[in-house]
Amino acid sequence: MPRKTPVKSSRKSLTQAKKTPKSSFLKRIFRILFKWGVIFSLVASIPFAGWVWWLNGQVVSRFEGQKWQVPSEVYSAPIILISGAPWKKQDLENLLEETGYRFGRNSQKVGWAARSRTKVSAHLRSYVDHLGFHESERRIFSFQDGRLVIQALNGDEIDEARIEPQRIGFLYGGNTESRQILTYDEIPKPLIAILIAVEDQEFYHHWGISLTGIARAVVVNFTHGSRRQGGSTLTQQLVKNMYLSSERTYTRKLTEVVMSLLLEYHYSKEAIITAYMNEVYLAQLGSSALHGFAAASQHFFGRPVNELNLDEFALLVGMVKGPSLYNPERSPNRAKARRNTVLAVLKDQGRLSDSDYKRLIEQPIRLASKQKERSVYGDYLDLVAMQLSRDFDEATLATKNLRIYTGVDIRAQRAASIAMRRQVAALEQRDPKLKGLQGAMVVTDRLSGQVRAVVGSSGQHYTGFNRALGAVRPIGSLVKPPLYLSALATGRYTWWTEIEDKRLRFNVGGQIWEPENYDRKTHGVVHLYEAMAKSYNLATVSLAQQIGFDRVGDTLRQLGVKRSFTMHPAMALGALELSPFEVSRLYQPIASQGRSSELGVVLAVMDQNDQLLKRFDRKNDVPFTDALLAVTLDGMTKTPKIGTARAAQAAFPNLNFAAKTGTTNEQKDSWYVGITGDYSSIVWLGDDDNVPLSITGSSGAQKVWIDFTKNVNPRSLPDGLPNGAARFNVLDNKFEMAADRCEDKVSLAFILGTEPKESSSCFWPF
Repeated sequence: MPRKTPVKSSRKSLTQAKKTPKSSFLKRIFRILFKWGVIFSLVASIPFAGWVWWLNGQVVSRFEGQKWQVPSEVYSAPIILISGAPWKKQDLENLLEETGYRFGRNSQKVGWAARSRTKVSAHLRSYVDHLGFHESERRIFSFQDGRLVIQALNGDEIDEARIEPQRIGFLYGGNTESRQILTYDEIPKPLIAILIAVEDQEFYHHWGISLTGIARAVVVNFTHGSRRQGGSTLTQQLVKNMYLSSERTYTRKLTEVVMSLLLEYHYSKEAIITAYMNEVYLAQLGSSALHGFAAASQHFFGRPVNELNLDEFALLVGMVKGPSLYNPERSPNRAKARRNTVLAVLKDQGRLSDSDYKRLIEQPIRLASKQKERSVYGDYLDLVAMQLSRDFDEATLATKNLRIYTGVDIRAQRAASIAMRRQVAALEQRDPKLKGLQGAMVVTDRLSGQVRAVVGSSGQHYTGFNRALGAVRPIGSLVKPPLYLSALATGRYTWWTEIEDKRLRFNVGGQIWEPENYDRKTHGVVHLYEAMAKSYNLATVSLAQQIGFDRVGDTLRQLGVKRSFTMHPAMALGALELSPFEVSRLYQPIASQGRSSELGVVLAVMDQNDQLLKRFDRKNDVPFTDALLAVTLDGMTKTPKIGTARAAQAAFPNLNFAAKTGTTNEQKDSWYVGITGDYSSIVWLGDDDNVPLSITGSSGAQKVWIDFTKNVNPRSLPDGLPNGAARFNVLDNKFEMAADRCEDKVSLAFILGTEPKESSSCFWPF
């Protein structure tokens, strides 16, 4: 008989059968949800992935391209100290301080100097310019009878020493950013250590973000119901500064986190810290933002960042937290407290001993003198921009961080600016009618023609109107040396040649023109050297008439006058209108005795990788012989000795120099040319409204030149003359060589072949 299936088992099977449809349904639902969840996640991740991909492109393109738009930097010429040149000990000490050298007990470190009662030592900085790399050098300077002696440490005498070129400004960067770019190797390692210790201790161990920092910030922000803490690493700070706006939203924070991770993925810690050092914002200077530790070091301390002390590093790092709050110029006490907080962090981390900490927190904050940053170079920068505009577009100069090397002499520029301002103020005080008196000055290297200084205003600051370029005025008696050169060039005239200073009448276009001497007198028969030295108008016009006015005009053009003009008799007395810069170019061939004719401003342009982009060479073709130019210059040395520049000779009794004063009709313009062994200088004074003045070339512009020259350690013109010229003693009343015993004689330069052929022994016949 068959066995019956137990009821219990049957019920179980039934139960299972009843449950199966429900279980399958749930599984199907789960599978559907999972499937669509995956699909939805994949679909949703596409925009996120695209966003990350786009951010990645932004990070890489900016970081590997040009990170910053930095205006081109303009540099001065190196300051060349020459053994044997006239120098005062105090002047050299002042120069070293102005160029950022610090005085201490010794000069072992680069950028330091030391002084004793009679000597100065300095460890001069290395530098790179268009001529190559120049090693740092330690030199000892002593002063013997007012002359500089340069020695190496072993006592060997050195011919010259060089102070590195100084940055004098930016091109087209005044309203953007001030920044200097450092490489990783140029960043002082103590500065990196302090920054990391204060701002991001885990910098070398995280991947761009700090999870603990973010968690702490979330707790703080959640507790207070608003964003109060960011938890940012140095990488995040860099991303925020380089790529993002300053808005405080969670979306921007998420972007910052992702970009920080991408930055760390692509680049090394060294690259990131280098970018941070160059990017960090540290101050607002008017309309210009100060970025980077290098620029901050120069602005606040006047020195390269690698020459700062530990407490100075701490001050700059402390400013990162609040550039405006801890600006030492505006809030010195608050800045010092913040600096000491940074030093305390270093002490707590074991990076600073207790004794060093106590010593450093007592250090005062020593900031660079802001007098150094006064805009004395604005007028010179006009010339730089004018020259470079022919070869570089403005956008390149404004953004590509080019380095432009010029010939400006920072000592000459400062001396010229101070002299102009001081003497114009003195003239205005003496005569209130001179209120508003303006001026301009151009100083060139006598031999090379390189422009060493430009002053375009008598005001303290750069005004925007550069009178050295823009004040086109009659040049008065400054036309006379070129006119006398024209006569000497004929071979029929010498400085001894006699000419009559008498009244003349000219019919010019139906109008009668009768020139006059300044003193309204005539002086009879005079020598050419006397006529020029004493600026006799009548003798000069007579000479021009004899050689031909057109010949005078040709000479002016050959000497470099490019402005068009029509020659007529009044031109012989300076009716020709030129700017001070054009007058300087006119005199350059004479001052250099034929070695240069064109004026130079920019020497070379280099990129930020020290690659030479362009060197500026000048043509120096002078259509006159060196002998003729030298003889003309020698004749100009009579003006300080017997003529209208005697006040300058009195100020420098032992200096041999050439000069010429100039005064135009109604004394509307005051001019002066002074030529020493080093510089050829042009000074103009006048009123912008072209009104008559109470000063002449002697009582006005000459004073500016004297003031300037007192502050540049002048050297005499050399005694020697080039081949084809020689100096002879000549009787004053007879065209014969004069023996030494002769009393009535004068020393004059001649083009060989034009000197006297006979000589006199000056014996009285018995």
